[in-house]
Amino acid sequence: MSEAAQQPSRGGWLKAGLVGLLGLGGGAAGTYATAIVNQVARPTRPVANFAVAADGLTLTCQNHASGESGWWDFGDGTPLEPFDAGQAELKHVYAKPGGYTVKLTVRNFLADENERSVPVEVAAGAKDSPAPQILSFAVQPVSPVSVAPATFRVTAEVRNADNCVWDFGDGRLEVADGGKIDRLVAFEKPGQFPVQLVAHNASQAAKQAAVVKVDAPREGTLMVVLKVTDTGTRVGRATRSESVAIPVPKDKAAQFSKAVAARPGHTIAEAAPASSSIAGVRNLAVTVAADRRSAAVSGEWAGDAKAVNKAAGGSDILVPLKLTEERATAVPPVVSIVTGILGAGGTAIPLPPVPPGLSGHSRQFQFEVLETGANGVMHRLARRPEDGNGSIAFPASAPLYPDPRLRKVWLDLKGNQITVSVAEAVR
Repeated sequence: MSEAAQQPSRGGWLKAGLVGLLGLGGGAAGTYATAIVNQVARPTRPVANFAVAADGLTLTCQNHASGESGWWDFGDGTPLEPFDAGQAELKHVYAKPGGYTVKLTVRNFLADENERSVPVEVAAGAKDSPAPQILSFAVQPVSPVSVAPATFRVTAEVRNADNCVWDFGDGRLEVADGGKIDRLVAFEKPGQFPVQLVAHNASQAAKQAAVVKVDAPREGTLMVVLKVTDTGTRVGRATRSESVAIPVPKDKAAQFSKAVAARPGHTIAEAAPASSSIAGVRNLAVTVAADRRSAAVSGEWAGDAKAVNKAAGGSDILVPLKLTEERATAVPPVVSIVTGILGAGGTAIPLPPVPPGLSGHSRQFQFEVLETGANGVMHRLARRPEDGNGSIAFPASAPLYPDPRLRKVWLDLKGNQITVSVAEAVR
């Protein structure tokens, strides 16, 4: 028989105590004692009732619950907070805006349990967060001559922003994260384009802008077009706090073990107690499972069980943990187009920076040479790979028939650029 099966429930202990007190025995006496427990001694069932109101990132909970013990879970990974039946109001401050679920669990001394969950939405106000800042902003051509299609390097550094909105002035809008930004942007048509960056949080914004000028190519212009595709996964790593509620048993020498699951889609990289000393507990240990999808909290009860139970505020002890979790997500392919004018002797094409935070990164290259016709329309002279699929293997050569000016083009990957060399000078 298991240890849990050998231990009577709290209701069983109460009934046994009444039987002993009354000096009763046998089946009839047991039935009589059960009636006393259910009709006289059993307390009112607990009710987890509360109301919520949000002001910025601060949530206020009005306590209308009944019960002798329990805990609040605010849904943001912070430690559980013990339930106090005499506390009419409880406040909790969230670290960032978003949607959360507040859960209250209450118990009476017979371990009858009730819980309620309420979804809440909190948003940062002006007093909760500093204004966004754009510390640097620049848009520069990568070639001495900006001829369509032309590539520009866009750099910026943004602080205190929830996200950034890029308007490239040609109908393209993109939403990105803040921080340090370094990327290449291609403009396919000639014209003037107002490039604008807006960094904002819930209530404030900052803006910077620059004008990009792209000229129309002259007839006979040879344009090198490099398509770079980056793929991989992004591994996010975050540390959160969680409190594990462990019922205090009647047997003070009993051991305990309880599993804590990783959040959906995550694995646990590290787990440890947030405190080295917890009243009434000894030999506390936290072990991460081999598949990293859960962690086990184990230990032994020490000292007087009644004192431990009283210190716990009822029937549970809260063991605070620190969990470091990882989550790998597939990143959609990031495609960058880089262009350059092909002149006598060739040209050098800068490569876009590798997207930050990628794991298992791989990069594919596709290459084209285009010529501007009399009507301004670009005609393809060569492409590698020929079918436009897969990637170039460096060094690579590309015959440019039937163009009479060039016999071959060589491509080589050197550092952070691709060099394009020609067999004969462009006339």
